[in-house]
Amino acid sequence: MTIDGSNASALGVMSQGELSALAICIFLPRALLQGSPFGFVVIDDPVQSMDPAKVDGLARVLAETAQKRQVVVFTHDERLPEAIRRLDIEARVMRVQRRAKSQLEITAGRPPSERYLDEASSLSKGEDLPPEVIRVVVPGFCRSAIEAACAERIRRERVSAGISHAAVDDELAQLTTVNSWLRAALGLSQAQGKELRQKVINLGGEGAWKAVALARSGAHEAIGDLDPVELAGDTKKLVSALERR
Repeated sequence: MTIDGSNASALGVMSQGELSALAICIFLPRALLQGSPFGFVVIDDPVQSMDPAKVDGLARVLAETAQKRQVVVFTHDERLPEAIRRLDIEARVMRVQRRAKSQLEITAGRPPSERYLDEASSLSKGEDLPPEVIRVVVPGFCRSAIEAACAERIRRERVSAGISHAAVDDELAQLTTVNSWLRAALGLSQAQGKELRQKVINLGGEGAWKAVALARSGAHEAIGDLDPVELAGDTKKLVSALERR
């Protein structure tokens, strides 16, 4: 290639994400040749360093490839599963964790909000933790679940409306409180405090608004009369409503 009239190595100026995209563009057509003896394609961490728009494109390309081959992808990056969910691409997502003595645990992959809710539900019923710890940790997981559900809803709606991933990332970076996440997810301004309460109640009932209040304050200090099981249940209803299409 040339830069300002001077010869230069193309590989020297391409980003890691661009190199990954180029490699996939070369690899997949060869893997799909009729003479190939393999009925599957295995790709290791193709999302690394890709910008979000390329991740969406990759998800679509992999979905198209899966019409002709079984496609297995390994990745540490949550953005590919998120894109698959948002784009309604049929896929089986599995989570692989290494436990003690290198034992592998393989479970169904789920959105971050569901993983936070599982932690909150499990801890709320646990008997091996002091109550004062549970009263702080469970609200913290509930808050994380609410914020994760809001993030998925915001990105889905903004990208569907033609807003770039970069602009969505900038918006998400400005959200620092539970209320700000909920306002952005529900299309409300900062001044619409009363409307926020009513919208949350409409989504998940009075318990949902109570869950928001407890998740907001309980994540910072222990709440004496907290019922962790009830909080986890109310949060689950709100998260389900937020993520519903």
